Amino acid sequence: MNRSSVNKIPKPKVLKAALALFSSKGYAETKMTEIAQAVGISVGTLYLRFKNKEGLFLDLCKEQGPEFDSLTSNLPYHDPLKALKAYIALNLEFALKKRQLLSMFIREHRLPFLRPLRNNFLNSQQKVIHNILISGVKKGIFRKVDTRETAYMIFACIRGAILLKHVFGIGDPQTMSNSLFKLITNGIRKDLS
Repeated sequence: MNRSSVNKIPKPKVLKAALALFSSKGYAETKMTEIAQAVGISVGTLYLRFKNKEGLFLDLCKEQGPEFDSLTSNLPYHDPLKALKAYIALNLEFALKKRQLLSMFIREHRLPFLRPLRNNFLNSQQKVIHNILISGVKKGIFRKVDTRETAYMIFACIRGAILLKHVFGIGDPQTMSNSLFKLITNGIRKDLS
């Protein structure tokens, strides 16, 4: 198969098959031949599309970022309380919707080539939360706090709730979202201090 016919194989189909295998078997145990077989192509064709397994894995991970970023760009930033509540709910809903991807990330958290991607995600999400907090402080809704550190702590709480649901199956996402919002805002709201 030549390069022009490689593009006839839908990339989403390849990524979906790769996600299923990576999330069930793990990165190390998944072979490129298995991914190719799952899609119905030769392994050579797969290598024409992706340089190697690492490149395929990274493409799979990078494909999810824009979807989540577009969701966070639509937060009601003019109302910091609504924005924070929506952000928490969005994280829990997205994590449940992308259960296979989350499973893969949990399993493969030590892969060194993922570190820059994870750090970029952490920094972008810290920035989203930080902007919500800054807006809330300026509007007198939130107490003056170290907004950068508080943003990291909020991010950690959200990730903890996601792991609680994902690993242990505990909690309803809506209830968890509301509880987490109350817990966080009880600590930072100016009118509650």
